[in-house]
Amino acid sequence: MDLATIERFAETALAPPNMVTTEARVQATEFFGDLKKKLAINECLILMRESKNSFVLFQIGQAVGEIVLRDWSLIEGNDAQVAYKTLLEFVATSLSLESYVVGACLKSSAMIIKRGILDGKSGDQEELYQFIHHMLTNESSTVQAAGCLFISALIEQFSSAWRNSKFSITWDFHLQAKSVFENNGLRRLLEMSLTTLHALSNQDDIVGNNFTYRLCDRFLEVSENILSWNFSSKLYRRFLSNHQVGHNFLRQFISVPI
Repeated sequence: MDLATIERFAETALAPPNMVTTEARVQATEFFGDLKKKLAINECLILMRESKNSFVLFQIGQAVGEIVLRDWSLIEGNDAQVAYKTLLEFVATSLSLESYVVGACLKSSAMIIKRGILDGKSGDQEELYQFIHHMLTNESSTVQAAGCLFISALIEQFSSAWRNSKFSITWDFHLQAKSVFENNGLRRLLEMSLTTLHALSNQDDIVGNNFTYRLCDRFLEVSENILSWNFSSKLYRRFLSNHQVGHNFLRQFISVPI
């Protein structure tokens, strides 16, 4: 796919209302929708390295996660790992990215990791946590902030019960993936978040440094979300309880004479 064409449609999509027609904007929106259906993973990663257009990077960041999940049964585990690792490395090494581009890339990475946590296609989890650790201990506060956002993205993915038959994401899959994540990942992320928060709080003039102050707030929010985690065992018991109530009601209803 020609990068110049993609960036031209991106400019149309973002142009002020007085600069483009409604039809042109609709055409640009449809173009990116069709683009996600046609692109392969390797094409997405090439475009991500070559483009400097934030809207294109946002669309590609979203597309990588959607394409990997859509083609999950067809792709090799190594391809899934390359996809999410490339997204993470792109965020960690591109320090001037717009926040919405960072968010799209991190969300796609988290989606891929969750999808592969049961069949192992997303790779060694220890390697993932080491990468997060390196982000949080990086000298750049921007990279530290990206690490915090990635932890938030993982927490959101594993706590969310979103389901999509197109991606083979069912309620049962969510519970199993969440349970595996709780056995190790949840504790590791809490430990790293609190350790980083402690290091930040010991810096001089934390109140006067607005960026560090906001970063501490983010880590506090992440830690709070983990500490208030709704464990899958509770959800499973609630599911069984609701199922039993419905089953008993149905039996009583059927047994009532007419």
